[in-house]
Amino acid sequence: MFTDNNNEDSRPVTPSQEDCCHSACDPCIFDIHKKLLEEYERKKKQNIKINNRSNVLHLYEYRNFVVSGIQEISECYILLVLKYNENNYKDYSILIDPGQYVILHLHDAAKPYTPISFTDDSIEFLIRIYPNGKFSQYLESIKVGDTVRIRGPYGNFKYESNSFQTIIMFSMGSGITAVYPIAKSIVDNESEETKIHLIGGFKNILQIPLKKELQTLSDYWNFKCTLHISQLQNLCSLHGIDVKSGRLNEKSIFEILQDKIASTTLILICGSSHFNKSVAQWVKCMNYIHIHVFE
Repeated sequence: MFTDNNNEDSRPVTPSQEDCCHSACDPCIFDIHKKLLEEYERKKKQNIKINNRSNVLHLYEYRNFVVSGIQEISECYILLVLKYNENNYKDYSILIDPGQYVILHLHDAAKPYTPISFTDDSIEFLIRIYPNGKFSQYLESIKVGDTVRIRGPYGNFKYESNSFQTIIMFSMGSGITAVYPIAKSIVDNESEETKIHLIGGFKNILQIPLKKELQTLSDYWNFKCTLHISQLQNLCSLHGIDVKSGRLNEKSIFEILQDKIASTTLILICGSSHFNKSVAQWVKCMNYIHIHVFE
């Protein structure tokens, strides 16, 4: 959306009314355009060189992706792979920071999702299917070759390598999609010395997605995973993963954090709005200050 030439051609193009999908998206393309325009005017006034990262994705213009793979991986989750096949962006690639999300648009509905991985031309999503969800109903009938439109990425979380000694990740249900790619990016970085503890909450064993991926990460020295299962009927064992019976609550969070150093620990939280609010409140009561909530 920006070019290296500091002229009027680098000014963000104003979207038309037809560009809006009228699905009450957050963020709306007009809100994004307003922010980009303000940033452009500020940089132009200060004579700051505007950098183009050559990203296939655009913040307020949808790109057409094709379904290249779809797979049911647990009781209520699917793995969706979308590939970009258009030739007009040969020198571009997909650029998404871990923890950022994009907007998927299908038929007359739009919804935000966080990718769990991506390549230069494809994006992989872990998506929870809700029985009465409009977007879920569309996804249940989707097939390989169908088109899904994407815009983004969004999200203000930025992680600097080795900026904390420990990162504690609290997630509930599909909230794991926001923290998993961050954990993986840290584990994959050989220069990282940060220790990660990912704590997830799920209703039952069948609803746990990414089991193999979490077990693979658990083989590394700096990653630990604990899963709290609220309806655990029988004791079970998952290699490399500590499975506990019961909900992730204030007591369990206190036990996890009581021996950590608040000044060198980053807390990441993602789940329902009630979960996010409760966990953030409990953590703040323990005097932790480095907290990021994925809304």
